[in-house]
Parts: sequence; C-alpha cells; structure tokens
Amino acid sequence: MEYQLDLKENAIDSFNEALAKYELGQNGELRQYKFAILHLSHFLELVLKLYIVTVDENLLFRKCFNKIKDRAEKNSINVMEAYNELVEEGVDLGKFIRGIARPYTVTLDEALSLAKCEKCSKTGVDFVDIDFCNDIDWLKNLRNDIEHYQFRLTPKEARLYIGRLVRGVAEFIDIFDLFNLENEVGSDNLQIFQTLADEYSHMLFEAKKEVEEKEAEAFFGVRHKFYELVNWKVYECPECSNDTMVPSDESSTGYKCTFCQNENSDDIDVACDCCGALAPAYEMSIWHMDDGDVEYRCYHCSGQYHADKDD
Repeated sequence: MEYQLDLKENAIDSFNEALAKYELGQNGELRQYKFAILHLSHFLELVLKLYIVTVDENLLFRKCFNKIKDRAEKNSINVMEAYNELVEEGVDLGKFIRGIARPYTVTLDEALSLAKCEKCSKTGVDFVDIDFCNDIDWLKNLRNDIEHYQFRLTPKEARLYIGRLVRGVAEFIDIFDLFNLENEVGSDNLQIFQTLADEYSHMLFEAKKEVEEKEAEAFFGVRHKFYELVNWKVYECPECSNDTMVPSDESSTGYKCTFCQNENSDDIDVACDCCGALAPAYEMSIWHMDDGDVEYRCYHCSGQYHADKDD
C-alpha cells in the first residue's frame, strides 16, 4: 500500500507531530523540543505554500515565482503588484513549468514575501504582523543550526517561542481562510494545542511550570530531613490571584510572581526588627523611626501583646 499525503495533509501531519514532541519535552524529555522545532518549521513552510496556492497555484513553483520577482525588481514594486501586472498582461505562468516532471517549489521566505504584501482593503493594515515575521526568522535560524551545526535552547525559551508561533500561524490560517486548524488537530494533542493557542492559558501554564522548576532547583541535592531549612514558600499573588509568587533574588521583597511579575504581598513573611521573629507583613506593626526609616514590630515587640493581656 502506498503512503501518500497532499500538501495540506502533509502540513497537518507535521503539526500533530510537533505537538506530540512538545508534550514529551514539557514532561521532561528535553531533547524532544528539538524535534518539535523541526516539525513546526516544516508545518509553517507548508502552510505558507498553501497560502500561495490560493493566490495562484503556479506561484508554488520557483520558475514561475521568479518571473514575478524579476518584474518586481525591474519596476521597483512588490511581488504582489508584479504578479497583478503579469495577470493583466495575460502572461501564462504555467508555461514555465510545462514538461518539467518535478519542478522546484518556492522557499519559505519567498512565500512569506507574497503574504507580507497582503493588506486589509478597508484599513490598509498589514495582515502579517512584524512579530510573526520575527518569530519565523528565529525559527528558521534555529532550524538551520539544528540541521547543519549545533544549537543551544533552554526549555523555557522553546516553550515560549513555540507558543507564539502556534498562535501566529493559527491567526495566519484564519485570516486567509486556509482551513480550520483546531478541527485538524488529533484528539491526543487537542489539549496541548488549546493551551498554546490561548495566550493567557499558555502564559499561566508557563508561569506554573517555572514555579515547578524553581522548586526543583531549590531542593536539588538537599536531603529530606533538611527540607525545612530550605528557603522555599509559594504565595498566592494578590495581583493575579495565582499561586505563582516564589522566592526571587532579583526582587526587593525577596519574592516575585512568575506570571505578572508583582513583587509585593502582605502575606510575605518579614522579620521583626527587634527579635527577628518571622510573621506575615499584615500581622506586623509598622513603626516610623525618627531618621525616616520604617521598622516592623511583631505582636509581642510592638506592645500589643501586653495591651491585650491587660484588657
């Protein structure tokens, strides 16, 4: 039996493979991010080719596309304007590939150059934004390093870029009405896709993942009987209401939310400036000193204990 995939089927197959590898990566198999990147890169290239077919199926092939590139350079216009000129002149682009059994197809950059010419007819706004183009450049460079040399990639960087690319390509597919991406995702990958496709869900997932990684780092190499000596505590962030406020050396309060970057919370334990006892900030009395400094006083050192006792 022959195994065959058309352009769309090939793209979707690679996307599902990318999601599967991504899930393995986030579950601890870090090397799988490499394959997620490669499959996602392949998917993106084929999606751009699907787009170019909607303009003119002949433009999928380099010999035809080169004709509009040459016209664009000659007349100092963009490739879409050059294509429209050739169409108006009645040029048959298909004749340039007749008789060629396997003509070379356009590159990702060539397909993208045509898509970047597309604008909203009412507002004049570009359909393909600069952030998506920048993420594509990042993906191309990383793919090149993976395939031809060496590369370095942190798990967090991989997750964030893959998330942005999935959202960008999903928007691209929707704008040009290529197909319904969510309907094409396999059932095993649907939850992963939905998380990546929704920016809030993805960023919250990433924030919680960072909490897990920081906790593992804090307790790494520590014997269980010494766990209570480790400076580790997770607070609910008062700004975003997520349990993502963890110790941070970069924060003036010693804690920072991995989701919204907030550093302040009355729940954070602070030391009494008299006896050194720890208690949540909201339980401390604040004393304003003559020199302008502010000091914390615990329940006992503030005198509140004796006042309550006398009552």
